[in-house]
Amino acid sequence: MTTSTFVAGRGFLYIFDARAKLFTVLLLCVMVFLPIRQIGLWTLVAAAFLSAWYATDFKQALQPIKTILFLLVVMILFTPLTYRGGEVLVRLGEFPLVTKEALVNLNILVARFLGITYICTLYMWTTPMADINLALRWYGLSYHAALVLTLAFRFVPYIADSFRMIQDSHALRSATVADGERTGGRQRLADVMPTVTAALVVALKSIPHLAMSLEHRGLGRDTKRTSYRRLVAKGGLFTHLLVSVMIPTVFWLVFNTL
Repeated sequence: MTTSTFVAGRGFLYIFDARAKLFTVLLLCVMVFLPIRQIGLWTLVAAAFLSAWYATDFKQALQPIKTILFLLVVMILFTPLTYRGGEVLVRLGEFPLVTKEALVNLNILVARFLGITYICTLYMWTTPMADINLALRWYGLSYHAALVLTLAFRFVPYIADSFRMIQDSHALRSATVADGERTGGRQRLADVMPTVTAALVVALKSIPHLAMSLEHRGLGRDTKRTSYRRLVAKGGLFTHLLVSVMIPTVFWLVFNTL
């Protein structure tokens, strides 16, 4: 319950109101599936990456790519095999390995995936979890539903942090291995099982603490839930909402293919 994806940093995104920022995220995530030129998709990816770099630092900005790197590799390997029409660029004997249509679709899929990943990640990094909860409730989501969503956002980094700590503890225990001794791929795979088992135990042991936290937050009560904190937009909420609409609109007018 105390784990958060918020990353302290600088820039306009930290001042932008959580409600307007959430509206911008939804609009941009929908817009990437509309008819937009490929240069527009990659411009959006570049803008999101540079925003993450400026808000935090270069190493932190690379974290989303590291997280989805495996999925990107899978897309690069298998997407060309699903599009067989069009001009053949690479042929393996009589088998068309890569076509022009496959590369175009792969380019669009990767740009969309990276764009959505960075847009949503930026929102999580630059917005405290309490503000996300209040923003969801401001849009009409019930307290229970908003709490479940924010709990899901907290659970993923909590398990990831626990998994890394367990890996570090196992690494310290195996530090006595001789310098010249090498472990094969099968041994490394076997070492994963104790780590996963320990992470599962940690998750199960956190259930009582989670139940107490939910009880303290009034979950299960019939009375209407109130909020101690309030979202205050500097300069007025209307201004923030206007900016949140202008950003996707300008982007659409510049890069649409209609």
